[in-house]
Amino acid sequence: MTSGTDERPDFGPGGYLPRRAAQRARKIVLREQMGLGWPIAAVTAAVVLAIVALVFVLTRSGPPGPPFLALASLDQTEAGGVTAVDLPGAPREVLVVRAGGAVRAYEAPGRPVTYCRRSRRLEAPGAVWTLRGRLVGGGRESLRPVPTRIHDGVIYVDPTASMPAPPPAPAGETPVCVS
Repeated sequence: MTSGTDERPDFGPGGYLPRRAAQRARKIVLREQMGLGWPIAAVTAAVVLAIVALVFVLTRSGPPGPPFLALASLDQTEAGGVTAVDLPGAPREVLVVRAGGAVRAYEAPGRPVTYCRRSRRLEAPGAVWTLRGRLVGGGRESLRPVPTRIHDGVIYVDPTASMPAPPPAPAGETPVCVS
């Protein structure tokens, strides 16, 4: 039955439309009036989204609310190190760690802690912790993190939150910088 010509149909993509209709299909437009309801709905939705975004920006741009307390400004803490700061209204200290990128706060372990640049660890006599507070050497516990936020150069902490300390790692490291 083949006569040398292709027997495939001569129209449209995949055989759905005749050739003329397939060529004109890109030019088809809606010719029916949509009505005034569609533009009003679009403008109303845009106004509602703008109001929600404005409320979000205005409420999120201030300092954190209670139970967060202002602890210290970033200028009062050692850049690339550890600073012990008294917690306002409490008889305990908080360690502010500004080493390794992020600003972190931990409950102070009761003895001076320093940052060792050579080992990139937090060290005290007889104890070594990672920057995330995990004990990796010594017979002490891991450091207990305190929720921390920073706004306009002020460090805020939440002293009411009880965050669990990471489990100690049995690495057995010894202090490099602290004797």
